[in-house]
Amino acid sequence: MQEVLVEAERLGAEFADLRYYRARTLTVTASESREVVNNYGVSEGYALRVLVRGAWGYLTANRELRASDAHDAVRSSPGQGGVRVALLKPKVDRVTVPVKHPLTKSPNEVMEDARRLRDQVLKADQRVRAVTVSYSQVELSKGYWSTDGRDLEMSYTISRLSITTTAREGDVVASAYSSASTYMGYAFEAFDVNELAETVLKRLRGQLRGVTVRPGEYTVVLGPEVSGVFAHEALGHLAEADLATEGILGRLRGKRIAREFVNVSDSPSLDHPMAIGLTPYDDEGVEGREVKIIEEGVVKEFMNNRTYAASLGEQPTGNGRAEDFRSSVIIRMRNTYFKPGNLRLDELLRDVKEGYLMLSVMGGQTSPDGTFQFGVQEGYHVVNGEVKEPIRGAGIAGYTIETISNIDAVSRDFDVRPGVCGKSGQSVFVGTGGPYVRVSRLKVG
Repeated sequence: MQEVLVEAERLGAEFADLRYYRARTLTVTASESREVVNNYGVSEGYALRVLVRGAWGYLTANRELRASDAHDAVRSSPGQGGVRVALLKPKVDRVTVPVKHPLTKSPNEVMEDARRLRDQVLKADQRVRAVTVSYSQVELSKGYWSTDGRDLEMSYTISRLSITTTAREGDVVASAYSSASTYMGYAFEAFDVNELAETVLKRLRGQLRGVTVRPGEYTVVLGPEVSGVFAHEALGHLAEADLATEGILGRLRGKRIAREFVNVSDSPSLDHPMAIGLTPYDDEGVEGREVKIIEEGVVKEFMNNRTYAASLGEQPTGNGRAEDFRSSVIIRMRNTYFKPGNLRLDELLRDVKEGYLMLSVMGGQTSPDGTFQFGVQEGYHVVNGEVKEPIRGAGIAGYTIETISNIDAVSRDFDVRPGVCGKSGQSVFVGTGGPYVRVSRLKVG
């Protein structure tokens, strides 16, 4: 690979880097009406990026690159721009993430596991009308080389398992979803699938017998899954440097927006099997580090990549990510989460005269102006500190900065959930997490 970079420099590139990407995938779907196996497919290729007189040139190919490819990459640059790149110290490293449950099952064996789980959910409740069990696994290998001396290789796996259900009782139709993903190997073995099935059935039954909420502002306790989604969707995107510099959070940097026990970070790894935003090095060869978005209630740091780090005069944070070799590197989250506090859940609920406990969301939207709304798939009415009947058809909405300022208690619990984040047409694996978080006023409808 070095000969390609050497040639790019000889042709006048101030900086050049080369990425290698290989993904071997398998997906299996089992529903009550069909079974589908998409056997192992491989996506493999290289991406060359050159900076020529402050403007990027690119070349991608599904073959190993040659020195002559540097000519095409250099020619593709407009040759006039203001882009700068933060340079790094030379480093050579090889990272292999250990797997506890090897991906050795044949497609037929995986389908049998999916079929068994589907039948288990279908037979558990006669009101269930539809079940889809989806499984996917990807074995990833990445390489990165740059003119500032980075020589990195990394390999790891991600497996994902989900259950989607629909049920009907009388005129009430309900749907629910539950999932688990990990970098530790085969999801059917890494997790208790019986627990996954019980979770989706509990949510489904809650929707069927749940009561509708009376719209208004209430004290709301967000469970770890919901606080994690809020940290990622409502706050995290506002803290990506390409959005933050011109957005509402950029104007608040260094200012207090929450109480001192509110801390939100984005990290390359967490000690949790579902923290699938695992990024020891990003796709620009930068070592991952914790980004303290909010520290003790104060807006502190933003996530960046090499170019934004240079323009802002900061150190790169390790948030430059690309979906594959065909995609450009942009600023992306990894594992985004509220840090835990020191209270028990019952202490958060104790002071709630009337409000809600929200444990899971499904669907929603956020906007650059800081507004958000999420649909609730598992929630409960809380009266005088006691968790009462489940609710259905509910949602929460608000303004991100106002909601964070209304957080008045944080529990000692902590959990992480897996996800896939979309931005600029690209999708990457992420983790979201947090404790139970109490918001003194939040719109519920």
